[in-house]
Amino acid sequence: MIDTVEFTKWLEHNTTYSSAVIRDTVSRVKRADNILEWNDDEVYQFYLEHEELYKSLSVSVRSQLKKAVKLYRTYRTSNK
Repeated sequence: MIDTVEFTKWLEHNTTYSSAVIRDTVSRVKRADNILEWNDDEVYQFYLEHEELYKSLSVSVRSQLKKAVKLYRTYRTSNK
């Protein structure tokens, strides 16, 4: 399960993103979680990319999801 509240706080303190960009990033991580339930496995992105729903997205949306997942993974690993 995605921790949106703490992730939002982490983005606010660790990036220079605007509030709108932070909301978009959190939304994209939740979208990825809806496609494939989040887990901290290092190969999460690999498995996400092999989901049919993910494959059906446009290239730009897939790119946005990939960046959001990378940021969430950074957040998760920095808080262990």
